[in-house]
Amino acid sequence: MKIASRLALGTIGILGIAGLALGAAGAAHAGTMPIVRPGEPTVAMTITNHTNQPEHLIGSSAAGGEWVNAPAKVLYPGASQTITATAPLSGRLDVNAMYRIGDDGPIARYQVNNHRAGTNTAMTGISGRHAQRYWINSKIDTGFPQANVCFDQW
Repeated sequence: MKIASRLALGTIGILGIAGLALGAAGAAHAGTMPIVRPGEPTVAMTITNHTNQPEHLIGSSAAGGEWVNAPAKVLYPGASQTITATAPLSGRLDVNAMYRIGDDGPIARYQVNNHRAGTNTAMTGISGRHAQRYWINSKIDTGFPQANVCFDQW
């Protein structure tokens, strides 16, 4: 192989690896939001449905703010979604989405309270008929003002 061909292949390989690294970094931060005003609360919550049942939206709110990307009507088994909201000129943002698991199952509530005093998911949980069959893990990646939270529902 000629030196020029080897250099070209090496350059293509390095660019490919750099592209994969940048893509992975973008995926890791897919739920982050741009800052419009310093200190303005935002919420990005990623919900993943690990069950074999679709989840049907029965209610949602972005109290203290407004939706950027509202919850989907149905979250199918194995699917993920990222819900985003912002609270212009406010010091708090409470975001929730409530889903019925299956046609007649329990209710899964995903909630993020993003306040100056802190960020929490205390109101998150499953209630109703057959609630003991399911559970939700939550992880707060970043807190106030730009909260980024992941929920895994099993």
